[in-house]
Amino acid sequence: MNEDSEYIYQDLTHILIGCFFHVHNSLGVGFDEKAYHYALERHFRKKGIEHQSKPRKLIVHRGHKVREFEADFIVFEKIILELKALQSNFLQPNYVQIFSELKLWKKKLGLLVNFGLQKVELERIIFTGKSKKVIENYDYIKDLINDSERKILGKLREAIFYIFEAHGLGYGESVYYRLLEMELDFRKINYKTRHPIHVNFECEDISIFKMKPLLVENQIICSISALTDTIDFYDIARVQSYLRALNLKIGIIISFGKNELEIRGVRS
Repeated sequence: MNEDSEYIYQDLTHILIGCFFHVHNSLGVGFDEKAYHYALERHFRKKGIEHQSKPRKLIVHRGHKVREFEADFIVFEKIILELKALQSNFLQPNYVQIFSELKLWKKKLGLLVNFGLQKVELERIIFTGKSKKVIENYDYIKDLINDSERKILGKLREAIFYIFEAHGLGYGESVYYRLLEMELDFRKINYKTRHPIHVNFECEDISIFKMKPLLVENQIICSISALTDTIDFYDIARVQSYLRALNLKIGIIISFGKNELEIRGVRS
């Protein structure tokens, strides 16, 4: 069997599907995720299926804890299972979660399983080793950068590349924000999180909004996205809005994407 194909661990997946159907048919719909987890764990023991329930693992950076992940199951020492009891299709955070777990445990196949609908919903998630491809585009800001901003951008770029080399691609946005904060702390680069923006409409402040991107050295807005195909228009437009509101000239968007690291300069 070619483990790089979409049919990776097909025989093992077939065994697990039978387990999912048995649990769903026995319990029916309407229970919480915990109930389906306990039922599946009991069925695994009865069938002699090798499994770990609720294994935990840490992401560590510079010797400090970034985040702890807990998978629902690792079965046959090969496949990660994430169980849901949703009255809908899978949501984007579900995909981010299982991609992160596959990367952290170094597994190739994950199964998202939803017991919340009339029929079991199953999605196979394949995780392959990510490339080290990098795309950088500073064309939009190169004519605006002064010496001070150039030095900050250089230090920021070094921090980003260190994170990329140390952790690669495959985690969610919140993990990369935390990694960048920790790396900036280590390098003694000043930044602000949740920096307030006074929202002004027709010359009147109407609310205060705390932006998610970092404000680095009070000069550069730094926004992060993850597990996307590319930087999209919304990412760019959002940073531009913040730049105008804060009367700043430049920002950058860092995309720890599905297949590449992309850094793009943004002007107000």
